[in-house]
Amino acid sequence: MAQLQHRIDEMTDDSGFLGLVDPHAYTSFVGEDWTLEMLFERFESEIRQRTMLFWGTGGEEQWRIDLSDSPVDPRLPVIRQITGPITVTRGELIVVNLETVTMAAQYAESAVDDDKDIYGSGIELPNGDYICTVSQLTDPEDGRTHEGPDFHLQLIAGRASPWSGVAWSEL
Repeated sequence: MAQLQHRIDEMTDDSGFLGLVDPHAYTSFVGEDWTLEMLFERFESEIRQRTMLFWGTGGEEQWRIDLSDSPVDPRLPVIRQITGPITVTRGELIVVNLETVTMAAQYAESAVDDDKDIYGSGIELPNGDYICTVSQLTDPEDGRTHEGPDFHLQLIAGRASPWSGVAWSEL
């Protein structure tokens, strides 16, 4: 696999959640009258199927996100870190925020990759199973203390046990 290096300069997060999704395998539409409970049940199901990873960010920000096949720079502070599996079925993954996912949940004509060109959040990868290590490098309560990314997502080929639900969330 060619070296993966991708930067998203400003990913809007108005709800305190980000995720990584296979837009070709993730079942987005829930219904026009979905509830937050229904949506999070869908997330948990998709996480178990390895079509999505979704996590709380601790705040509402404009996040800088690096995706790489290399580990996080050891000079950067790791606030918290978690590793989980995701499968690529048709050559790409998309970084999403809760707003994009809720639009796709409510409207059948919307899709989780609708905003990928706005944010530059589409990542081309060979099909297969990946282990994604999500590292949060900025504490939203303390603000930015470095010039690096706020999140670093390391993607390497492999398998891991699925998460049981949305990471770093009390919902």
